[in-house]
Amino acid sequence: MNQAEKAELLEQLEEWNDADEFSRCIEAIEAIPEQERDYLLTVKLSRAYSNLAVLGDHGEHGTDSEVDGNLIQHAIRLLESVRTQGENDPYWNSRMGYSCLMAYSSAAIAYEYAKRWLSLVPDDPAAQKLVRDCEEYLEEEKALELDLKEREEIIRKETPDDVKKGGYL
Repeated sequence: MNQAEKAELLEQLEEWNDADEFSRCIEAIEAIPEQERDYLLTVKLSRAYSNLAVLGDHGEHGTDSEVDGNLIQHAIRLLESVRTQGENDPYWNSRMGYSCLMAYSSAAIAYEYAKRWLSLVPDDPAAQKLVRDCEEYLEEEKALELDLKEREEIIRKETPDDVKKGGYL
C-alpha cells in the first residue's frame, strides 16, 4: 500500500467511524495482511473493535450499556501488540484508557492510561474529561466498598451467636 492509498484509507476510516460503521472499518483494515499493517492501522483497528463493542454499528446498542466483552478484549489485545510504539503516544493511551474503562469492572486501570494521556497533552479537553470520569468512578467504587463493609459489620453485630456458630433459629 503506497502513501496515497493509505491516506485515502485513513480518510475513509474516519468517515465510517463518524457514521458509526465500525464493522466496515474492521473489514477494510483486516483485508490488509496483518504483517503489512502498521502501528496506526493497528490502533485504528482497535478503535473500531472498541466502538463496535460499546456502541454497535449505527448505535445498535443504544443506551443499554451492554458491552461485548470479547470484542473489547480483542481491542485491548491489539493495543497491547503495539505497546512499545504506543506508550508515549497520546492517541494510544486514549484508546487504551477508553477500552479498559469499558472492559473492566474497575476504573483503576483506565485511570492510569488517562493520566498518561493527560500528561502527554495537558490541554486536551477529552483527556481531562476521561481523568475526571475515572476519578468519579473510583470515588463511587470506594463509597460502594465502604458501604458494603459497613453492612457486613452491622450484619455481624446483629447476627445471634448461635447462627454465627452454624446453628439455626
